[in-house]
Amino acid sequence: MKNQNTTFTRSVPKMSKARLFRSVLALGVVALIMHVSLPRAEAYDLSSLNGSYAGSFSGLTPIGPPPPHGVLRPISGLAPEYAAGLWTFDGAGGFTALLVFNFGDGLIFGDNWDLNLTGTYTVNANGTGTMTLPGNHRLHFVIGAGGNELKYIGTAASEVTAGSMVRQ
Repeated sequence: MKNQNTTFTRSVPKMSKARLFRSVLALGVVALIMHVSLPRAEAYDLSSLNGSYAGSFSGLTPIGPPPPHGVLRPISGLAPEYAAGLWTFDGAGGFTALLVFNFGDGLIFGDNWDLNLTGTYTVNANGTGTMTLPGNHRLHFVIGAGGNELKYIGTAASEVTAGSMVRQ
């Protein structure tokens, strides 16, 4: 048994304890840096939205005349609103939306997929942004899943909507 150990130690090159300590220490520091380094935050821009997204939203839309200024509309003055659509972003701040709307009382727009709207969008470095549709309708969104989805709310004064989109 002693003979086998002697053979093994003779085949291993001799290394000073100080050199061995420095090597192990250096490897430990590298491993620690790799383990603790924080992932870089992704910076978003207009090109983060590029291509087609399938989307839907729902909410409430006003019915009847608007209430006097400063008076809240009662819930009975709102009707359900639903929409589905194909949103196509150009990566440069413009989009088109092919939409179908159902207002819950039999009033349907674009049921032949013929309601085509265009608009513009902005994107902030943190992944938030705004889409502007005709009539100054705005949607405020946040980009998720590395640009593969959007979550948004409508911010028109008279409507209450929320929805999401997923990259096709």
